[in-house]
Amino acid sequence: MVYLYDGSFDGFLSVIFDIYVAKSQPVQITSERLWQPGFFETPERIITNVAKSERVWNGIIARSNKNISRMIYLAFASELPGIEMTLFNYLEKLFADDTGAFYKNLLDEDSYKLYQTSRKVSFEIHRLTGFVRFQETSDGLFFAAIEPDHNILELLAPHFIRRYGSQPWVIYDSRRDKGILYKKPEIHEIILSDKQFNAITGDILQQAKAEDEDLYRSLWKAYYKAINIPERKNTRLMLRLLPRRYWKYLPEKQ
Repeated sequence: MVYLYDGSFDGFLSVIFDIYVAKSQPVQITSERLWQPGFFETPERIITNVAKSERVWNGIIARSNKNISRMIYLAFASELPGIEMTLFNYLEKLFADDTGAFYKNLLDEDSYKLYQTSRKVSFEIHRLTGFVRFQETSDGLFFAAIEPDHNILELLAPHFIRRYGSQPWVIYDSRRDKGILYKKPEIHEIILSDKQFNAITGDILQQAKAEDEDLYRSLWKAYYKAINIPERKNTRLMLRLLPRRYWKYLPEKQ
């Protein structure tokens, strides 16, 4: 059976709940956005149900601990092909183990795969906390665009709430066409077209920049130039620490 869901974590956990109720064995679990229909396939579309999701999530925590539950969430956020089936295989073993000790077994194939995947996602979160660059709009909103490999927008939010909690800001994932809007004390996910987004923010993506924005960009470039020592240039190391795919939104690299 092929199971389809809306792509959210709650949606995925709802799938897990329904699979256990039906006592079925999935062939594939994938989001509706990525599903490619095949001959003779009649997929089962699962509607996201928060109550079902919470029951599965509480079961995961009861069978493991907070570190393992975070590992599962981070692995899901990787959006790697087939990650849903890897998670299902892991959860099937977790829930089937009566000893309550399976979560300690990192030698299990699925467990190790999730561990490695979660580390990659954690690394990108850590990396982007230092690479996000905000620009101020004419209406005082701070805006930053990113294109992360993984779906980590929500995971980045707590860091920037702590760091910039007194001012409104938006971090926009242009790869996934969604953003997070923070205006103390509330935070909202926004999924808007460029036209709608511009109407709300004052045409943030094209113009309507604050008068000091060019100054901020100049300061970043001056700082980068000041710390750049040509004699110690190590392009290989720089690309490892700061891959080219992150340069697009860094003013000092323009």
